[in-house]
Amino acid sequence: MMNAGHYAKQRGGQALRQVLNAPGPDGRPPHRFTKLVLDRWALEEPNRMRLLCADATRLGWLLEAAQEQGDVELELLTSVSAQWRREGGETDTDLLLDEAISLGMPVHLPFRYSDF
Repeated sequence: MMNAGHYAKQRGGQALRQVLNAPGPDGRPPHRFTKLVLDRWALEEPNRMRLLCADATRLGWLLEAAQEQGDVELELLTSVSAQWRREGGETDTDLLLDEAISLGMPVHLPFRYSDF
């Protein structure tokens, strides 16, 4: 069984592995939703993920974008209304898409149109 962030760590290499295991400004490592976002992005765009993790500055941008996306998803998916909708048979993906939340890697990050 893989933990949240496992696939992203494989694609991102040692630099991403260190960042995800290190404590952040609040003294804690990134939360699970950030790691799940990074996993999803690594599955969708593995080459772009690898390129972004090759440089410390770009890695910082990637992590910041993933934390912002993770915070949005955390807030939405842990709400009481989300629980009611889940009990009604909706999935987390349904909830995110209904709120028009983009699930892909943000376009403002570099290497958007790299084709390898």
